[in-house]
Amino acid sequence: MAFCPHDGVPLELVDPTNPRAASLRGYSARETRSSGAILDGRWQIHGFINKGATARVYLAEDVADGQVVAVKMFAPYVQPQREADPHHVAVIRERFLDEAWALGRIVHPNVVRILDIGERHGAPYLVMEALRGETLGDRLARAGTLDVPTALRVAREIASGLAAAHQARVIHRDVKPDNVFLIGDDASVKVIDFGMAKMLRSGANVEEELVMGTAQYMAPEQIVSEPADARTDVYALGVVLFKMLTGHLPFDVDGGLHLDLLGHHLFSPAPPPSWLHDLLDPAIECAILSAMRKDPQNRYPSMQAFHDDLARARPQGWPLATARDVYVPGTADGRAAVDMLFRRFSLPPAPNTR
Repeated sequence: MAFCPHDGVPLELVDPTNPRAASLRGYSARETRSSGAILDGRWQIHGFINKGATARVYLAEDVADGQVVAVKMFAPYVQPQREADPHHVAVIRERFLDEAWALGRIVHPNVVRILDIGERHGAPYLVMEALRGETLGDRLARAGTLDVPTALRVAREIASGLAAAHQARVIHRDVKPDNVFLIGDDASVKVIDFGMAKMLRSGANVEEELVMGTAQYMAPEQIVSEPADARTDVYALGVVLFKMLTGHLPFDVDGGLHLDLLGHHLFSPAPPPSWLHDLLDPAIECAILSAMRKDPQNRYPSMQAFHDDLARARPQGWPLATARDVYVPGTADGRAAVDMLFRRFSLPPAPNTR
C-alpha cells in the first residue's frame, strides 16, 4: 500500500536491516519461513504480503531476470489440514485453479496479468505481476470519495478490463473496491482477484451456482443463486461508482442482519446518488441507476455498453426493456428464495413467471 489505511500517512519502504522485514526494488513484505524458497527452480520467495480465506500472497522474483512478482499460494486452512472437510477443500482448490484458468484467458492492461502456474507440496500457486499502490477500497476509506472526473475514469478502466474478461467468457462475480487496484500517482486500474469468477463453459459444475460474492455489491440474480452473466458485473460496477461518488453504499444495514441487506438489493429501488451528491450531473445519475436495475434485461446489456456510455460527454443511460423493473426468478430454487425474502419483508407473494 502507498498510504496507511487508518490515517492516510504516506508509507515508506521497510528498513532492510530489520530481520522481520524484506524489501525488493520498491516493494516490501514481511519475512516468512518460506523466504528463500525457490519454486520450480525459478521463483524465489522474499517475504509475505497478505492472506485471504483460500490463499497466501508472497513477494518473489524471477531468478532468471530479476523480475519482481507476486505468488498466490493455495492455503485454505485455518485449522490443520487433517481437520478440514476434504470435499470443501477440493471445491475451493478447484475454484483456485479456475482463477488461474480465467486469468490465463484475459490479456488486458486493466486486468492483473498471470505469468505462471505451478504446484508446491501439493498446493497450486499462481505467479502474477507485482503491483505497487493501493486498492480502491483503501483509497475510499482514506479519502471518502473521488472527484467526478477521476471516478468516471476509474469506472471506465474497470469496465474496460471486465469487458475483456467477458469477451474471454469469464464473469468476475465479486466486483468491489477491494478488488480494484490503483497503481502509481495516476491511479491506473487493475482488476484483481478472480477467485469467485464463473467461466461460461459447457458442463459447469453445480458448485458454480452457489451464492458467491460480497453482499453490498450483489445483483439480485446472485442473491437467489440464479445464473450470472455480464450484467451481474454491470450491477456491481454501478454500486462501485455510486460509492466512489457519494462515499456511501446504496444499501447498508449498520447493525442489521445480512439477510436484510440482501432483501434491499432484491426488492428496494436504488436511491438516487444525487441525494448524497447535490451537484451530481443527472446524466451520470441516470447511468448509475441504469446499471443497478433489478431486472437484468433493463440494465446495460454488456459491460462494453456501460463503458461506452460512461465515455460519452454526457451518459445517456439505458432504456427499459420491461415495463416494471422487478426481479422475477426463473427457477424453482430462485422462486423459493424470493418467496422467503418476501415473507421476511412482509410483502405479497412474488411473481413466479418471467
